[in-house]
Amino acid sequence: MRRKPIETKIFVCRFAPRVGMTLVLLAALSGLTSTPALAQASAASSGRQAWHDTLPQQRISARVSDGVLTVDGMVGKIDLNYDIDRSGFLYFYEPGVGTAVVSLSPLAGSVKVSDGFDGTRLAFAVEGHSFELSNAKPLLSRRKNKAKADIYVRLDTATAAIGRYPRMGYGNTTQPPYVWPLSRPEPASNVRYVVTPPPMPRSVLPRTVDTALAIPSGGH
Repeated sequence: MRRKPIETKIFVCRFAPRVGMTLVLLAALSGLTSTPALAQASAASSGRQAWHDTLPQQRISARVSDGVLTVDGMVGKIDLNYDIDRSGFLYFYEPGVGTAVVSLSPLAGSVKVSDGFDGTRLAFAVEGHSFELSNAKPLLSRRKNKAKADIYVRLDTATAAIGRYPRMGYGNTTQPPYVWPLSRPEPASNVRYVVTPPPMPRSVLPRTVDTALAIPSGGH
């Protein structure tokens, strides 16, 4: 009996190259997340986000005694008394204008004012508005024989409507909400300021049938 030859069949997987290419592409895509360009972009984004949380190298230490805040030539606040110890920023708010953020170190979007601190006075102009804080004594403390100092000022116009009265504050943030020590919080609504007038005397009411019957014969 004649035996049939044994046939050996070799199956070549056509998908093997595609699978290998897919794995290579996945590995390449996963490697993009650690490229220097993306890492640099991520670091820049994190740096911008952390800018507001970073305290300046130079802190503000000042003693405000019987201070007077003037904005655009008009007195906005008097009897200001603060003992400020190593604060990052000063804040000055004017309704309809916004909040001026003052720093001794460069600030994003700020302008430099030479000798902003000058003895008993802090004065600067920003975006067409002038601010001045006059004090009974030299403002800066912890600075031996240095009554003058350059400042950097940024005006936050987004806060122009946060209150109805000028105020001064200090803290360690460059974006709202700012810190306003010793300032009363603004009311949530203006309804409490609506005053209902008293009723008018009957004698001055217009002559109608109803009022004529209500008014006594004497006219009072």
